[in-house]
Formats: sequence, C-alpha cells, structure tokens
Amino acid sequence: MNILAVRIGRVGDTIMLTPVLTALIQYYPDARITLLTSPVGKRLLADFHPNITDIWSWDRNGLFKPIRDKIKLRRLLSQYPFDKIFCFDSSPRVAALFLDYNKHLFWFQGSTTFKHYADQYLDFVAESCQKPVLSLYNNLPVGPAASGQVVEKLKAIGTEADDIVIMFHPTFGSFSRLGLRKKQAQLHNPWPTQNHGALSNKLSQLALTSKQKIKVLMILPLGEMRYRKKIAAQSNNTIQLLPSQSTFEHYKAIIKHADLLITLNSGPIHLASALSTCIIAFFSMKDPHALREDSDVVETQTVV
Repeated sequence: MNILAVRIGRVGDTIMLTPVLTALIQYYPDARITLLTSPVGKRLLADFHPNITDIWSWDRNGLFKPIRDKIKLRRLLSQYPFDKIFCFDSSPRVAALFLDYNKHLFWFQGSTTFKHYADQYLDFVAESCQKPVLSLYNNLPVGPAASGQVVEKLKAIGTEADDIVIMFHPTFGSFSRLGLRKKQAQLHNPWPTQNHGALSNKLSQLALTSKQKIKVLMILPLGEMRYRKKIAAQSNNTIQLLPSQSTFEHYKAIIKHADLLITLNSGPIHLASALSTCIIAFFSMKDPHALREDSDVVETQTVV
C-alpha cells in the first residue's frame, strides 16, 4: 500500500502530526508512506521512521517558489499512484491538489470537539480507516551522534552530570530576522526581557545539594541576537548563551538533554513535548486548556 500524508506548516504543526503518523504505521505496517510538508517539516521528520520512504516539500513563502513547487507536486502526483491520501491541512488550496484522488482522499477539515489537534487527527484517521483510536503522543527521535555532541558541548561550558539544565525560549516563531515582530505577532503579549532576566537570576540562586547547580541556557539565533543578549544582560549573566544550532538534529538533542524548557506558546513547546522534556509555557491569546491530559494550567492576569 502507498500512502500520502499531507501537513504543510511550521514546527508545531509538523510535530503534532507525529502521533497520527505513528498510528498509520501501526495500522498499515507494510505501507510505504510519503509525506508532503514544508521545508522545515522535511528537516524535522527526515529520520522519523523507515516506513516513511519519501518526503516532498512545498515552500509556500515567497513570490515564485510556491508556484514552482506546486507545478512540481502536480507532476509527482501524476507519476506516483497512492492508495490513500490523508490531508491534515485544512486549507482548500492545499486539498485542491488531490481532487483527482476523490475516492481515496481523506481530508481533515477541523473538529467540533475541543481537544488537542494531535488527538483530533488520531480520531479522524481511526474513523477514516475504520480502526480503533490509538492513544499516542508527540514523538521525535534523536540520533546518537547529535546526542553525544551535545553532551560534550555541555561539559565544555562547565555543566556537570548532576546539574539541572533549564532552557529559555523567550520569543514567538513570528519574529523577523531584524528582531521585529510581524504584524500578527504584535497581538500577542511576550514576557518582558527584564522578567526573563529576573527569573534566571532567581533560579540560579536556588539552594540545591552541594553537587547540584542550575544551568540556564539560551540558544542565540542570528535574527534575535540583540533581543536575547539584552535578556542575558538583565539576568546578571546567569544565562549561558549558546550559538545558533545549524541543524534541527542538534537543536532537538539540546532540548532532549534539558530538564526543563521555559517558553512562550511557540513551536518549541511541541518540540519539547515530543522529546519528553518538561515544559513551563506562557500563553497569550490562546486557550491552553486544549493541551494534553497530563498538563496543568495556571491562569493569571498579571505577572510580576
């Protein structure tokens, strides 16, 4: 059997697809699965499972690249017959690519049930395939090479095996390369830089055992360098800045080795959840009650 699974989105959108990909692999263990995703999704899921035999990407950013990619996809679809196509992208423009597969197309157009998207996908596929609903969670593998490199990097900055490693991710994914917030993101309310700095300072002063220290780390992407350096300065330099990771594999490995991720409601929440890293997340303009069952929600109007 040949299956095509479609979800074109950013980091969080892609990671929320991982439970239903696992479900499809369990439902059809001999199937060959092709993914159609975004360029970032292609990098994230490159080594997800051997049953995923090919990954196509559609870059929907820019003026001409989306058109070129769409033409290429139409050509590929004409060459590769699929027994089932599962489109988890609710956009009619995306689903329109598969109208010729009408009898074999299963298009997720949303759910009336208020629950996590990953659970909605699992319900949808179980009903479409007439299979039992599986209880699965976000998951991503981390390669041993990247994991070993991260261990060495943490040792190089003075992190001991007993230390507690806390990662900060203080921005939304919609920051621009200039460090400015894009129009849609301006509606959100990010935590002020001085609050992140004060939190790191308090964490570093916590009394632990004589052999334990708290290490607060923050990766320094090029587009947000000035913003994050400001946070580090306001933390009395208790935040250790790390250079931007060149690959998702290294970024995944660092989050995997962290004991806790403190972040806004952004893609790293889903990344950490897929890597079994504990999370504290600050939500703005979104309801966190649609999180998975093992999440606790604390509501406040003012954070001091």
